Amino acid sequence: MSNQTQPIDLKQRIHSLDLLRGFAVLGILIMNITSFSQVSMAYMNPTIGAGLDGYNKYFHAFNYIFADTRFMSIFSILFGAGVVLFTQRIEAKGKKAFGLHYKRLFWLLLFGLIHAYLIWHGDILVAYAICGGLVFFFRKSSVRKLLIFSIIFFLVPIGFNALTYYSMPADQLEKTFSFFNPSTQEIAKQTEAMLGSIGAQIPLRMKEAIGLQTLVFMIEIFWRTMSMMLLGMLLYKKGILSAEKSNAYYLKMMTIGFVVGLIVSGFGLYQAYALEWNGAYVMNVGANYKFVSGVSMALAYIGMLMWFYKKGILKPLQSRLQSAGRMAFTNYIGMSVICGLIFYGHGLGLFGSLDRLQQFLVVIAIWVVMLVVSPLVLKTYRFGPLEWFWRKLTYLKFKKTA
Repeated sequence: MSNQTQPIDLKQRIHSLDLLRGFAVLGILIMNITSFSQVSMAYMNPTIGAGLDGYNKYFHAFNYIFADTRFMSIFSILFGAGVVLFTQRIEAKGKKAFGLHYKRLFWLLLFGLIHAYLIWHGDILVAYAICGGLVFFFRKSSVRKLLIFSIIFFLVPIGFNALTYYSMPADQLEKTFSFFNPSTQEIAKQTEAMLGSIGAQIPLRMKEAIGLQTLVFMIEIFWRTMSMMLLGMLLYKKGILSAEKSNAYYLKMMTIGFVVGLIVSGFGLYQAYALEWNGAYVMNVGANYKFVSGVSMALAYIGMLMWFYKKGILKPLQSRLQSAGRMAFTNYIGMSVICGLIFYGHGLGLFGSLDRLQQFLVVIAIWVVMLVVSPLVLKTYRFGPLEWFWRKLTYLKFKKTA
């Protein structure tokens, strides 16, 4: 491996980015646990699966307000920032970033496909690989241009959702979104598949993954991911993600983000209950409330963590989160593997049997594992295993044959 293209050492790392990345990768499990442990539509329709009876209602409300789309938004923001950081460091050494960047994304795409079809259908790496190929061309754009395009991409699915809900006849809306309430037979079929062998799980997993990577990707995931990646580029260029702003700046960012996010998400949750979780509403107007509150809460969390970082609050926990962030790729895939062993038929077979409190206890247990194991691994090794493998593939040079 050329010295000019070697990955950066620990002294060159931006530790605030590692902190954010560790926070985000652990946080996404709060929502992903629903997809791991219950039938696919339970993520969008909380009335099925664990349901909303008793304390389940309050756990769902907490997840809806403080987790849903929030941590994935942070993850996407950091990916966008990472594109700028990676290409800047390559170009600063007099090298062209184009080839390495797309080679890196090719392997990420491959990892994502394996993850989606063999481990868990809710993979986000495929979307990151595709969107990462496009945001590359924005890496040298001005802050103003990044802001404009981030807003444009963000508004596309919001406009599509509003147009769908308010222009489609009520009977057609009900028919179009009938999938929101799967039948008892469909729920039983999915549960039986996930409690079966890996071979029995794969057809259902492939069906769900293809749906996410085609239709859902085109009408929602692509636009939202592009918007957040461009926002991440902007925030990195402004020095916000590298803790270069004042404590007062981050405190203001946190306060405004939380106030707006809590109001919008709280109203969205209220409306969903008022309309008795109507599928057409939740999938369109309700989704818009989540998108808007999601980016606001993501910015609030970023402001909070940067404020903590600069103030030195909870430094031991920060250190562990930074280690989890340095191993974010390994931890992201690792969570899927662990949850598969807990919920699916090739493991403990707890799919469809845990309420929301029990699911949250699983989340905490996995957090503890990640926060304990990540620092231990990094005491001996420079990278997590998947980070090392990804970097090795990225910088691998093939010998020319005569």
